[in-house]
Amino acid sequence: MEQKNILLLTATITPMPGLPSLARVDPKARLDDYLTALRFYAPLLGRCFDAIVFAENSNSDVQALKDHVRQAGVADRVEFVSFDGLDFPASHGRGYGEFKLVDHAMAHSAILRERSDAVVWKCTGRYVVENIEQLVRGRPPVDLYCHKRDYPYRLCELFMLSYTAKGYDRLIRGVYRQLCNDVVPGVHSTEEVLFRTIIDAATRDATVCPRFRSTPLIRAIRGWNNASYRSRTDPRIILRQVANVIAPWLWI
Repeated sequence: MEQKNILLLTATITPMPGLPSLARVDPKARLDDYLTALRFYAPLLGRCFDAIVFAENSNSDVQALKDHVRQAGVADRVEFVSFDGLDFPASHGRGYGEFKLVDHAMAHSAILRERSDAVVWKCTGRYVVENIEQLVRGRPPVDLYCHKRDYPYRLCELFMLSYTAKGYDRLIRGVYRQLCNDVVPGVHSTEEVLFRTIIDAATRDATVCPRFRSTPLIRAIRGWNNASYRSRTDPRIILRQVANVIAPWLWI
């Protein structure tokens, strides 16, 4: 039987004040970002994704997004889950809020509950991953598919990862509590570094593929400085693509 794939887009349309390293705070601009991404992903329904779940944690108005999927004729395959989930100190950081949102979506989305045998692709909802279809089709049969890097420091990229029900239960459920940027008093640690430490130390019975077989190519507006970004023209991403071929042991 062909594996089912569900895209889980995480979103915060109206961020709380004071979040560290976040310059893109205007709700209208962020809503436009999510609409741009949804316009890209909706045509992939029936090709590499069976459904999309759009999960939003600031309880903001998502009617413009609903209107788009209705006009695109895919409303029956796109579910919106929205709640007021920004009830934590801003110093905890964005990773804390995003993975708390993942838990909420996994518990409350009808699609995710009914299709528990599907592979979930969690993607930061403002990002367009231009080669996501290639990534989905090349996914190995593991419980958690993620992308670790060792240089310039050890981390696990969190804008996109993919998991099965088993991978979620054993490696992701409740992990947001450990992704506080302020978990150590006086020390700021990013959620990517914290998640890498957690996954590296995991001894539970779950299989993990720590490197994407293809380098994700992102098109987005950076949240931390409001600058346009496209991976295809970034020298670092080009270097990473080359290294994946000629030096796959070099995790950069």
